[in-house]
Amino acid sequence: MTVTTLASANDVSTTFHHCRAALGDRVLRLQDEPLAILKGLYRLGALVVTTFADGARVSQSMRYPTLLDEEACLESRGEQCRLSQQLNLPLWHSVMAVLAPVADLPARSLLFFDRYRAPVQQMAVAPETGGLAFEELVCAMLHPDQRQLGAPPPRRDRRAASPAVAELERQWSQLDDDGFRDLMAGLGDRRQVLYQAVRDKFACPVRMETVPALLALAGQRRRAFTVCTGNNGVRLCLSAPWSPPRWQKGHCHLAHNGVLVSLDMGRVASVWRLRRPGPGRVVTALEGLDAQGRWLWTLSAGDDEDAWLALLADSLIREGAPGQRMA
Repeated sequence: MTVTTLASANDVSTTFHHCRAALGDRVLRLQDEPLAILKGLYRLGALVVTTFADGARVSQSMRYPTLLDEEACLESRGEQCRLSQQLNLPLWHSVMAVLAPVADLPARSLLFFDRYRAPVQQMAVAPETGGLAFEELVCAMLHPDQRQLGAPPPRRDRRAASPAVAELERQWSQLDDDGFRDLMAGLGDRRQVLYQAVRDKFACPVRMETVPALLALAGQRRRAFTVCTGNNGVRLCLSAPWSPPRWQKGHCHLAHNGVLVSLDMGRVASVWRLRRPGPGRVVTALEGLDAQGRWLWTLSAGDDEDAWLALLADSLIREGAPGQRMA
């Protein structure tokens, strides 16, 4: 498997400006109808779908399912793996079709951007796929203006006020999976400050070397675990017995059956152990944050919480306690 070094999803200018520079030649602007275009992807056969995220990149080989208007979650399950792809379609905005290679963008691919021109996902037709479905889709959805793309709107900070620590702990203890995820997403770049304020039974910092130790141990034992990452437009959670990690220039690559997850560890400024109530028991996860306190990724159990806790017990080192491992 070939692995390339990947840019951040925050590097809007690089990806977007590559497309704008080749507009009308190697790149065509499609209509601002991402849902309609997503619905047509099932006709393209095998796709290589790449999800852009701060601090991570996920590439998977798949056949896109038939998408309905009301569907915002794509689920697939294999013998040893599970994939959940939660789409926030109102934030998907513009689409580009790449006809010939542009920088690191492959030919015969569709590139989806959010309204701020940040890349969300890239759908590339697999080389072995024949037929004219890609060209037909591009022609059907071609935008009448192939000269300009327009400026993105200014970003507005619409953060809600931070909850008091006692209220945060109360919600933390009571919310289900979806509610807890929404609570964490609402914290934005305040996560680290609030994690530092709550009690250790909710969140505590761990040493950075915990992550490579955990990933290596999981690969050796062939234990499944879940990686969650994403951006404003899509959130991915993938559970599998991942390959032993492969390191390349600060990137950690995990593979399983056509899926490649690349974690940019250079963007990780802190790692936290989180605990919260789950169905019948307390569940534990590791979360990576960047230097601004923004979420990058979460590592958690696969289908076996006990096996995951055993991995944590043998690899997790708390900050300020050299050599001391804990579950």
